[in-house]
Amino acid sequence: MLRLVATLAKRRVSCSSRLFATTCMSRTNDTILDKERRRQQAQDDIHEELTEHSRKEEEEDVAPINERLDPTTMPDLYPDFDADTVETDDSWYVDPAFTPQIPLWQRRMQEQVVPHDATLFDLCRVVVESSAKVDVLDVGDRCDWTSRMIVVETKSSRHMHALTEDLLKAIKERNRAKGIEVTINVDGRESDDWVVVDLGSFVVHLMTPEAHQTYDLVKLWTTTIRAPTDEE
Repeated sequence: MLRLVATLAKRRVSCSSRLFATTCMSRTNDTILDKERRRQQAQDDIHEELTEHSRKEEEEDVAPINERLDPTTMPDLYPDFDADTVETDDSWYVDPAFTPQIPLWQRRMQEQVVPHDATLFDLCRVVVESSAKVDVLDVGDRCDWTSRMIVVETKSSRHMHALTEDLLKAIKERNRAKGIEVTINVDGRESDDWVVVDLGSFVVHLMTPEAHQTYDLVKLWTTTIRAPTDEE
C-alpha cells in the first residue's frame, strides 16, 4: 500500500514538473516572439525614416529653377547639350526699343554742347548750370587770391560728386583740344557736402543744399562790410 502511494506521489510530482516546465517554455516562447516582433517593427521604422530622409535630401539637391545653371551660357559644363533642340521663352525679355529713365541733370549734361573755343570760365559755368543752381560772384575787390567765384548748389552729395567729375572732364577735354595745360586744384573729394575746384583766376564751389544753406557763401561775399569809424 505504501509503495502504491509513493508511486502515485512520484507520478503526480512528475506531472506537475512537466506542466510547470511546459508553462515556462510557453511563456519563454511568447517573450521571444514578442521581442522579435518589436525588433522587426523597429527595423521597419528605421528603414522608413531612412527612406524619407533620402527622399528629402534628393528634393533639396534640386535647385530652384531660378538658381539652376543655364547650359546655353555655360557650354563647357554641358558638352552633350544641344541648344538647337531647346525651346526658349523670350517673351519676358526687355524690349530693345525701351529707353531707361535717365535723371534730368544727366540728360541735360548729355544734350549740352560746350564749344571748345569758349573761355575756361564760360565753360565751367555752362557745365554746372546745366543741372544745378548757380551764383556767380565778383570778389576781386575783397579777395586777394581769386577774382570770381561760381557757387553751385547741387541736389545731393552724389549729384555733387558726379557734377564735379563732369566739370573736370570738360576742362581736360578743352585743354587737350587747345593743347594747353591748366593747373586744377581740387579740394574736398572725400567730403560729403563741399568740393572746391580752384582754377586760379576763379574758384568753383560745389555744395549740397545743407552746406549751401549753412555756409551761405553768397551772402558772405556780397554783404557790404561797414568801415569802422573813428569813435569805434
